[in-house]
Amino acid sequence: MSLSRSILNALLPEGSFWEPAAGDDYDLLLDGIAENSEKVYQDLKLLAHLRNPAVTPILSDLEREYGVIPTALATEAERRSRLKAFQFRRANTGAYDVLQEKLREAGFADVYVHENSPAVDPDIFLAEAFNMTSGDGLQCGEPEAICAQLGGELVVNGDLYSNLPKYSIQCGMHDAYDSEADFKPAECGEGFQCGEFDGYQSTYLDAVYQVPTNPGYWPLIFFIGGPATRDVNGYLTEIKFCDIPSERRLEFRRIILKFKPMHSWAGVICIYG
Repeated sequence: MSLSRSILNALLPEGSFWEPAAGDDYDLLLDGIAENSEKVYQDLKLLAHLRNPAVTPILSDLEREYGVIPTALATEAERRSRLKAFQFRRANTGAYDVLQEKLREAGFADVYVHENSPAVDPDIFLAEAFNMTSGDGLQCGEPEAICAQLGGELVVNGDLYSNLPKYSIQCGMHDAYDSEADFKPAECGEGFQCGEFDGYQSTYLDAVYQVPTNPGYWPLIFFIGGPATRDVNGYLTEIKFCDIPSERRLEFRRIILKFKPMHSWAGVICIYG
């Protein structure tokens, strides 16, 4: 017997008239009333967990609030785990172990964060070369079409885009004709408006960052990759590659940008594939 039915029975007056026989119409009526009340009760109970990533019934809304964009292949359990890593972050000093912890909480289990101290030239690890392959419906040349990368990349800011008006008609354009008969170019004021546009067109800006030649800036570049080795003096000598699924590249970068210190650059040593 559900809690709602027990409460309903307790609220009925005393007497045999109010005690229905099991399975008769009156009993079924009370069951229906109780089930309806139980559904409302359970929905109200969920209000207490709207902001709990483990059980929230509005997972997509909560992801949107914290800027978490789930990948197409992520399971619900993975989405909830990754949301938790963002939601329960606390103010911190920007320590590198915090970033490593957040990356692992998001499912990047084999990722290490290495401080460049004592400082070495980051270009030792960041010389780039790309395999010319593409996947996930992308085409070579698109910003996300990197299925395998050898070397490293600098993660400094988020992706940059330019938004410009998408012009539909401009005076003097070959498509701006007075009529189809004489193909006379239209003049301003003849049904056309100079600068008329239909929405905006977003263009990806391929920002290229160079490692500073001044060694004084090198300590501000840290590394994210696989396990590393250091010499007897503590200088980094090797950083192994870590494997990042290509479909999670944007998510991986967003976590880095959210938790890294603002003044620092991240040298990512990984293979997207």
